Amino acid sequence: MVMFNLTSRLVQAREACNPASHLEDEMVKAGRDAEENLMKDLVHKAGVPSSYIYQGLRVPDTFQTRRHEIDVVILTEYGIYCIEVKNWSGKISLSTDGKSWVQQRHVKDSNTKSSVTYDASHSNVLNELKSKTQLLRNHLLRHEACLAEKFFFSRVVLVNPKTELDNSLWKEKEIVTFDRYPLFLDSLKRSYTGKVASSIVPSFITGQLSYSAMESARHALDQIGTWDVVHLNGGKQIIGDYKGNKDLILNRKTACRMEFKHQRSSVLGSLWAVMGFTPQVVVTIYKRGGDGWLWNATCAQVSVSYDAEISFRPAGEEVDAKIQANDIESIILST
Repeated sequence: MVMFNLTSRLVQAREACNPASHLEDEMVKAGRDAEENLMKDLVHKAGVPSSYIYQGLRVPDTFQTRRHEIDVVILTEYGIYCIEVKNWSGKISLSTDGKSWVQQRHVKDSNTKSSVTYDASHSNVLNELKSKTQLLRNHLLRHEACLAEKFFFSRVVLVNPKTELDNSLWKEKEIVTFDRYPLFLDSLKRSYTGKVASSIVPSFITGQLSYSAMESARHALDQIGTWDVVHLNGGKQIIGDYKGNKDLILNRKTACRMEFKHQRSSVLGSLWAVMGFTPQVVVTIYKRGGDGWLWNATCAQVSVSYDAEISFRPAGEEVDAKIQANDIESIILST
């Protein structure tokens, strides 16, 4: 019996030291990287404060029954920009009924070196974004951020230089192609003269948002939730809603993320197994708003079994996924 228990612990130690590698889908990764690059450009090239940029906002509909995600939302003196980011390539045209976008791509076969052309149909991205933008305005109105409709802008940003627009879409000013991208960033810049003018000239004269209006909008935007994100070993990310674990009970109003520290050394793992210990994962829960220069404030530190199941509801799924703690690197919690 003792030998059997030792063998079981050694097997567990080997599993804990050699977790599965969860690789991210290349297309998903490319889309996520495009969003991250846009966020960086907004800060470094357009000069938009990072606190005025929101990623992955989940805006509730009128009856609060469903949430609709907007890739990026920017709050500026000129208004609120709702942005959908696409990393598509190929030629994109509008369908005859106007309800969808048709993407025509040429894919080369590495074996035969021949090219295959295929069409992919997508929902009308611009119309969907305009609907989400209206939902966002309605949500802000319900939260006492009363901004006129003229202060809301929808922009579909196509970041891939290999994207070609059909004439039916090229005329749409709300679509930002790779060539138009620098001009879009320039339009968000705030000149020194503009800063001085806005501080002394009333907003109804400049046509810009007043300081109080921006603060009301920012407060309302801060209250809108985003997705929780699970970072897995190997680089894959899963967005959705963290459901919890009996040993990891937290208040997301005070906690912003969980870091999972693993013991990956096979030598140490075997040594602990011989001494009678099973593999553990140390989870550090960090305090929301507790970031500092030298260290980050923590709420708690908990040890859980390496095979403890963390419940997480992936976006678009109807059932919870059970993810082993050994596979998780970190979990980012939304507000």
